[in-house]
Amino acid sequence: MKVAIGSDHAGHQLRKHVRQWLEELGATVVDKGPHEAGSVDYPDYAAPVVKAILDGDCERGVLICGSGMGMSIAANRFPGIRAALCREAVSAKFARAHNNANVLVLGERFTGTSLAHAILQAWWETPFEGDRHIRRLNKIETHAKEGKHHV
Repeated sequence: MKVAIGSDHAGHQLRKHVRQWLEELGATVVDKGPHEAGSVDYPDYAAPVVKAILDGDCERGVLICGSGMGMSIAANRFPGIRAALCREAVSAKFARAHNNANVLVLGERFTGTSLAHAILQAWWETPFEGDRHIRRLNKIETHAKEGKHHV
């Protein structure tokens, strides 16, 4: 499986670990950067990761920033992307099993290395359950395309 990864400057260190862990799990990793030091803007690194998925170049993605919030918001603006910000392994498991999350989002400032490893492992190993969840995911896409807003 090919996995695109990206971060901003606040997720740079954890991205190095994630890349190594994914390779150990047998993934082919496509690192979208940043590849140099210095402050960068998270939307500039979320977009190439999700576009790699949407274009069919990669099956999944991992995004990392300081809190995970910015990357999560940026990634979920793209139809067909189901980015899940996970702060513990149980959420990662449900994100895959129920929501077929194709992007895992981590916050380096909130997630230690060992916890991040457990989260990644749960997200990687958990299959999508399908069944009733497909109906719900289809509704998300339909509502997004139709611009339905429930107030």
